[in-house]
Amino acid sequence: MWRILLIFSVAYSMSTFAGNGETDTLHVHFLYGSKPKAKFRKHEKRWFGGMLGGHVGIKYNDTSFLSFFYEGKVHIFQNKKKPNGRYALQSLHEFNYIMDEKVDSVKTLIIKIPVTRKQRERFDSICQKYIDKTPYDYAFFGFRCGSSTYDVLSEVGVLKKDKKTRIWKRVFYPKILRRELLEESKKRNWIRERRDGSVRRIWERD
Repeated sequence: MWRILLIFSVAYSMSTFAGNGETDTLHVHFLYGSKPKAKFRKHEKRWFGGMLGGHVGIKYNDTSFLSFFYEGKVHIFQNKKKPNGRYALQSLHEFNYIMDEKVDSVKTLIIKIPVTRKQRERFDSICQKYIDKTPYDYAFFGFRCGSSTYDVLSEVGVLKKDKKTRIWKRVFYPKILRRELLEESKKRNWIRERRDGSVRRIWERD
């Protein structure tokens, strides 16, 4: 079923893109890491990674996001024989899985990156390729959401390409990529959108 949805999504995004001239925009969504405030600890859950956790992915179309996540337990080191990492197009609710509450309760940064037609076509191609076969495992000492998003953006040509082993070592958690894209957004005048998170939690800062 997801293959059929992906084909229709690609067709829709390309037809929409064709009518927009030579450029399109990739929306990178960062969900900030956090921890419950002391008086709400009994009611608020803890997240994987805490203040340096959160999540990041790239919006694919109006209804889905390219997201890298794990199934089962997190591996300490990459396990190529039994990988548990997976790429998928997730709905907004699935992408915001770290919160059981409303989407608006998650502190979010959206960075809108202009890309060329070829870059958009490359992004669509990578989505299909990585969903068909995830190129790496999800591991604490390995690729997670931050490094995997860097990998996709570098393959598209937005960020500098590097060896995959160097990418996950350098982009060890989402905040590192977020700061890098924030600096680039200031230099290149990329549009940024912010959403405040729930007052029941302490959120990480940039």
